[in-house]
Amino acid sequence: MTQERPAHAKKALVIQEIAQKLTTNNGVAIAEYKNLTVAQMTTLRQEALKQGIEVKVYKDSLVRRAASESNLEPLNEFLTQQNVFIFSKEDGVAAPKLVAEFAKKNKDLVLKAGIFEGKIQDTTAINNIASLPSKEELYSMFANSLLYPLRQVMNAIKAVADTKA
Repeated sequence: MTQERPAHAKKALVIQEIAQKLTTNNGVAIAEYKNLTVAQMTTLRQEALKQGIEVKVYKDSLVRRAASESNLEPLNEFLTQQNVFIFSKEDGVAAPKLVAEFAKKNKDLVLKAGIFEGKIQDTTAINNIASLPSKEELYSMFANSLLYPLRQVMNAIKAVADTKA
């Protein structure tokens, strides 16, 4: 009769949780936080919370095992040093964008890689993704593009009305 040790059972649950987060979130960013202070990390967490983004720190060895279970083995090459994992369910751009914006103020946070739409992205690609507009910004741009012709028509009607008056 073999019994699994409690520590192994806990690790298995954490690995399962990580694997689920890696595969179900629209955006995942991996950043190195080696020299961040507790206050800076708290600020990052608070900014993430405002946007509905989850920030977690996991042992790289557990993430490696979860990546292997999720067929995301290429992610392992980015799992060095001290990493923080940022998960965004709704907007795939939100997690990399949060890290990129935060890194501008805090040079000790370095965006390393991520997962966007189910594909592993390297540092260059994830930085490019971070520069994309968010869903809300895209909606705003779209609404403005629809309103612009209407404004032009209204201005033309007003100009005609002014000349007749």
